[in-house]
Amino acid sequence: MLPVKSLEDLSALGLPSILGAIAVSYVIYSLGVALYNITLHPLAKVPGPKLRAAFEFVKHYEAWNGIDIYSVKKLHDQYGPTVRISPDTVSFNNEEAWLAIYGSRQGKKQIPKDAGFYRADNQGNADSLISADDAGHMRMRRAVSHAFSDAAVKGQEPLITHYFDLLIEKLHAKASGPTEGLVNLVHWFNFTTFDIIGDLTFQDSFDALETEEYNHWIANIFNSTKVARIFMIINSYPLIGIPISTLLKHVPQLQQARLKHYQYTEEKTLRRLNASSDRNDFVSYILRHNDEKGMSREEMIQTCNLFILAGSETTATLLSGLTYHLLQNPSTMYKLVKEIREAFPDPKSMTFNSLSQLKYMQACIQEAFRLYPPVPILLPRKTEHDVVINGHSISKNGIQVPSFLETTPRYFLRFPLIAMNNNTNRESQQWSAYHSEANFAESEKFIPERWLDDPRFASDKRGAVQPFSFGTRNCVGQHLALVEMKSILGRLLWHFELSLCEDSLNWTDQKVYFLWEKKPLNVKLTARK
Repeated sequence: MLPVKSLEDLSALGLPSILGAIAVSYVIYSLGVALYNITLHPLAKVPGPKLRAAFEFVKHYEAWNGIDIYSVKKLHDQYGPTVRISPDTVSFNNEEAWLAIYGSRQGKKQIPKDAGFYRADNQGNADSLISADDAGHMRMRRAVSHAFSDAAVKGQEPLITHYFDLLIEKLHAKASGPTEGLVNLVHWFNFTTFDIIGDLTFQDSFDALETEEYNHWIANIFNSTKVARIFMIINSYPLIGIPISTLLKHVPQLQQARLKHYQYTEEKTLRRLNASSDRNDFVSYILRHNDEKGMSREEMIQTCNLFILAGSETTATLLSGLTYHLLQNPSTMYKLVKEIREAFPDPKSMTFNSLSQLKYMQACIQEAFRLYPPVPILLPRKTEHDVVINGHSISKNGIQVPSFLETTPRYFLRFPLIAMNNNTNRESQQWSAYHSEANFAESEKFIPERWLDDPRFASDKRGAVQPFSFGTRNCVGQHLALVEMKSILGRLLWHFELSLCEDSLNWTDQKVYFLWEKKPLNVKLTARK
């Protein structure tokens, strides 16, 4: 190329030549960064494929297609418990790593969450309980935790049981109705859990059980989680993301669904906040324990939105996966049904306390968490200090750019081949950890006995299964989730015989976009004789 000495020389080259020069320079630069990522990057010695170490697009392509959990599992099978899955991301799948990443270590701060990941779909300007930083989370949790205490959940038992009874009533009608008991249990589990969490949060259920259908707000949740993940990928490359986001602002129809979703949550939350009520619900506990250091109204709106999703979809997902695996394992189903029906001659005697005594049921639930975790994706934490995990030194620094590039617009450096980050993501993926033969014998089989001290599974790393996480940021609603699972499952198997329809035999062949993209779980119900 001829040397350029003046603006006149530059214009004489012509636009194609200028664009060509920029493109060639950028490719050379990108390849240089890729070479750096493989050779000199702080994570260069962490095992994993060189292509993934060089570029982000492999991880993003798999996430876009909803197959990343399966790909990362294969990488762990090949490379071991520590794998570099992108230039600035390391995945771990063993118990020791869980403790290091998600637990608190003596003398050191807890590793913070990746704010960009957890705030991906936040509407408004505030954080929710899950997306807040550690200080904000501690402040909000003080106000929220009373609503989810054992005593508070026990106090809600009559209200919650009403929905269990309504579910069984509706299913009996289906069993004797024109469909002859053919139902999609995914829908019915969702109807029940959404109605319960709506009533507990807003004192106003979604009437899904009564109407036997999702309202627009519930239906939009499933679509929004998929869209949020896709936009997170797009926004990793701002030369693509910025124009797309700008275009969307000028297409009201495309923004309408997200806006309508947020406005619906805001409306219901503010209506509940402004209402006087003698009945205890989540909001009444929050208000009772809220002070000047507590939660703002905007934070309450975001957190109520979180309650609805986390307190319904995940519970229904676990019940769907558990029911599928029970139906695929008749001997296990027989043992569980026997335990339930012998413990309860009358289903009216089922209480939260009495159901908690069923050891085989608890083992079945724990095994379902292992084989079909409701949130199977990577849950990233952002490294802010150097640390050693699984014998590998994980640096706080991600890609280190030369000083003269520090002022270069970051969006230029992130398209199309590279996506840059100044910190390292450390992630522990439930799916790959729970399905690893290094952690669990016969890892692909549904065997609840592994949780009942069966000697065949003495070497299992049972501590690797942490569906509710642990430490100071574990799931505040886990007790409520477990009593709902046991209560729904216990009543379902007491009242009905179930058989899996042929079109649902491969039900677990699903994609993942934050949550599972669940297929219909079609079963035939027959009322117990």
